[in-house]
Amino acid sequence: MIRINLLPFRAARTKENIRRQVSVFVLSMILLLVILLTLNMYLGRKVNSLEDKLAGIKEDIKRYEQKAEKVEEFKKKLAELEQKIDIVNQLKTHRKDPPQLLAEITKLVVPDRMQMKKLGYNGNSLSIEGIAMDNETVALFMKRLERHQRIAEVQLQSARQTTAYNIEMKSFGINCKLAESSNGAKKKAKKS
Repeated sequence: MIRINLLPFRAARTKENIRRQVSVFVLSMILLLVILLTLNMYLGRKVNSLEDKLAGIKEDIKRYEQKAEKVEEFKKKLAELEQKIDIVNQLKTHRKDPPQLLAEITKLVVPDRMQMKKLGYNGNSLSIEGIAMDNETVALFMKRLERHQRIAEVQLQSARQTTAYNIEMKSFGINCKLAESSNGAKKKAKKS
């Protein structure tokens, strides 16, 4: 029988298997490294783009904060202007009220029977001092005041005998509470 020595063939086959396994391992490692590098580059680009977006957003936030500060300044200025306009409007209406009221009160005076000496106006009250020929004239004047639309309440404060123009006359003092003016009612209606 012939004997064949198969040991070198088995050793060569084992070496071939080892070489193949090493080359597959090395190739798989290279492929893994390529995949990892590609993934790293992709994630790096994504991180850079997100950082750029974040920086842009931060710049936008700063710009909008500056605009918001300007808006707040404008709001404060607008509130001040509105307050000034309200004050001017109040002054305009109050400027007209006393002369109008005085003109209306002088129409209520009993001609040739009485005379007003002093008229005091304080927002919601009116004080009148004067002289009249007699008590009936004072009473008639008070009734006229009570009928007036801008006067809510009339009170006689004092009435005494006095001498004026060498004639015995009645000196009187009247306090009136004023009704809310029509301009104030209009303003309240607008605000509501």
